[in-house]
Amino acid sequence: MPELIAEAERQALFPVTREWAYLDNARRGAISAPAAAAAIRYIEGLRDGGVTAWPDWQRVWDDTNAAFARFIGADVSEIQFLVNATEAFARVTLGIDWKPGDHAVVPARDYPGVVRPLLDLRRRGVEVTLVPDRDDGSRPVSDLLDAIRPHTRLVAASWVDFRTGWKLDARALARGCRERGVLSFIDAVQAVGAMPVDMRELGCDFATFAIRKYLCGLDTLGALYVRRESLGALTPHTQGLFSVENPFDFERVEQPLAPGSKRFALGTPAMVQVYSLQAALELYGRHDVFGRVAEIAAETREHARQASFRLLSEGWPGSNLSQIVVLKREGKLADEGLQGRLEAAKVAASARQGILRIAPHWYNNRADLQRLFEVLG
Repeated sequence: MPELIAEAERQALFPVTREWAYLDNARRGAISAPAAAAAIRYIEGLRDGGVTAWPDWQRVWDDTNAAFARFIGADVSEIQFLVNATEAFARVTLGIDWKPGDHAVVPARDYPGVVRPLLDLRRRGVEVTLVPDRDDGSRPVSDLLDAIRPHTRLVAASWVDFRTGWKLDARALARGCRERGVLSFIDAVQAVGAMPVDMRELGCDFATFAIRKYLCGLDTLGALYVRRESLGALTPHTQGLFSVENPFDFERVEQPLAPGSKRFALGTPAMVQVYSLQAALELYGRHDVFGRVAEIAAETREHARQASFRLLSEGWPGSNLSQIVVLKREGKLADEGLQGRLEAAKVAASARQGILRIAPHWYNNRADLQRLFEVLG
């Protein structure tokens, strides 16, 4: 596996690599130096000019909206930046006109930010089916589609599972739901930035994104995607300043909703995070990020096999393997002090109940993997 960039450039772009073998991107991506500098530029502009910096804010907001839409294969009218992915999903769960007896489907062990909003709908009389994973940790699309009933309105699932690394065939799920007249939602938080995303090709009705994982941006910025053809299925659960057609026409309180997904906005956007995202996205035009992520994930799995560690994904189809590599906490890995040993060696990975989750990114290299497996023994 040849290194994608020279070590000096790697450390300059991602200062975390100067000390850490940082392999915990599924938990929190390490912000790049350009993304951090862009955030500082916004703060300094606010400090030095206050609201007189508005033209620059508007330019960055418009440019970053357009750039992110291109990045995920969507039209700019189909996306809206919000505080985080869970808040974005609330626009879906609260926007559907649920009736008592309606039904929703979700994997039982999906991310709590996906499962809990659906379980909360029970108080509205919505029935929720929690589909269990199979014994090997896999989550076939067929299991979710088989749970659909006559009154099912929505099937929700993560594209890449945060716990196991299972990569769902999201396109097959969206197609199967559409054939059955059911809405589909995909949580793309663990996918965006790590693999190619094309929402028009994917075909789901709704999706959410977060900037702080593999896009390596700041916290408190997520995005909602609503497919143009599915916009009529959602009603904003409330309105704010930016929900309407002409938000700065303060004399006209009652107005038509803003076009497209912009109607799901409420108050002042998170500009410092948007500045950061603009710079983060620019790195993807300079390097073969997606190819590198796949290479280093494959090499991580190979290291694990050579060390005789058991992969949770052993036996899974190759198409369901993602960048998240999960080892079973058996033998040497069952050591309760494993997380402490990793941190002492400046290795960032997540030792959790029964598993060790390794989540590399494109800026990781062979030395990072070597340090990790030296600690693991």
